[in-house]
Amino acid sequence: MAQPPRNARLVVVGAGFAGASLVRNLPPDLRRSGETLLVDCGSEHPFIPLAHEVAVGRIHPESTLSPIAPLCRGRCDFLRAEATDLDLVGRTLHTSAGPVGYEHLVLAMGSGSARPPEDIAGYFQLFWTLEDALRLRDDLGEAWREATGPDRDSVQPGTLTVAIVGGGATGVELAAEIAVLFEYLKRRTAGRPREEPRVVLLEAAGHLMGWLDPYFHEVAIQELAELGVEVRLNSAIEEADSGGVYVEEEWLPARTRVWATGIETSPLIRSLPGEHDPTGRVRVDSHLSLPGHPEVYVLGDAGLYQDPRHDLLPPTASAAVQEGPWTARDLKRRLRGAPPEQRPPFDFFDRGYVVSLGPESAVGEALGAKLRGPAAQALYRSIFLYYLKDRRHRFLTSADWAMERTIGRLGFGKPEPQQEPIQGS
Repeated sequence: MAQPPRNARLVVVGAGFAGASLVRNLPPDLRRSGETLLVDCGSEHPFIPLAHEVAVGRIHPESTLSPIAPLCRGRCDFLRAEATDLDLVGRTLHTSAGPVGYEHLVLAMGSGSARPPEDIAGYFQLFWTLEDALRLRDDLGEAWREATGPDRDSVQPGTLTVAIVGGGATGVELAAEIAVLFEYLKRRTAGRPREEPRVVLLEAAGHLMGWLDPYFHEVAIQELAELGVEVRLNSAIEEADSGGVYVEEEWLPARTRVWATGIETSPLIRSLPGEHDPTGRVRVDSHLSLPGHPEVYVLGDAGLYQDPRHDLLPPTASAAVQEGPWTARDLKRRLRGAPPEQRPPFDFFDRGYVVSLGPESAVGEALGAKLRGPAAQALYRSIFLYYLKDRRHRFLTSADWAMERTIGRLGFGKPEPQQEPIQGS
């Protein structure tokens, strides 16, 4: 759209898990041009949960990209713009393309990576976006080529050491994938590397993935050790430079340093009135609305919801994909004039959680059953194939997983196969 509409009955900001699932389930009264407007700063939305597999060349980056326009077709208008500010009194969303008025507003803007302290921020790469994954892939490939090339005897110590800060699900999955990548490269490289590859996972707390059942920590510790990952708990970063990190009175040479300690929300979410947690998420009421502003929903990573049965919900895709359809149903009730007491509160169904531990293993809990190993990995893949809503992306991702055994890893040796540009869902 060249010019945004002056107003829309419903404005949805963000085409991620929460926003996209809401748009797919819009009530009929809002599923018309001019009624609903989706605002997002991109034309495609990346499937971030698979970014760690992009970083090690197991999945082509285009396989994770979903175009936004087909999502909107027949459902709503689309404005490619950045949401910059919000006037709650005037019910106006300010964007990089101009102001947009609304009757109801849904903020499903997702989150970004938490950043290191300012004095060491320049020595770490973040890991959150698809661009971050590709940057890490390039760095790992360059380090391997240097360590195994003709001048390998002159490379600096720590060239093949990867220090990952943050023992949450992202850090654990990334550590496992990089450890497997190094074993893959050792099998396919004629020359021996200058030094043995090392993957070191640094966590300031005493456990991994602390918000999950202790079973996840126990299994992850065992499986990461089998992969050769060095897990250091109670290990906070004290200093860093271009050669490595200083942790617990020890200098760890590491050319590749990744910061993966959690999330933080956008400045717009942080500017909202109300209670915020340290990541910037704003507390919402039982209808996922901003207290004092029932016309504003805050979904996904941006909202802080206290579930009566599950306490504070973590910022996961599992919560976001339930909040989107629920909000669509709540809007339908409101459009029919239902008072608050006739609108049931949001009720989260805990489907469980799965964390990948490399291509062949994972750890999970689903409907009370605890899983590990290949069975958990099969569950992991089936869940993410489900979340990839269109057949094309399911096919591309499945093909990437299958072709890894025959054509190798993208970005590590043979040229990348070219995929056709993604035209639609």
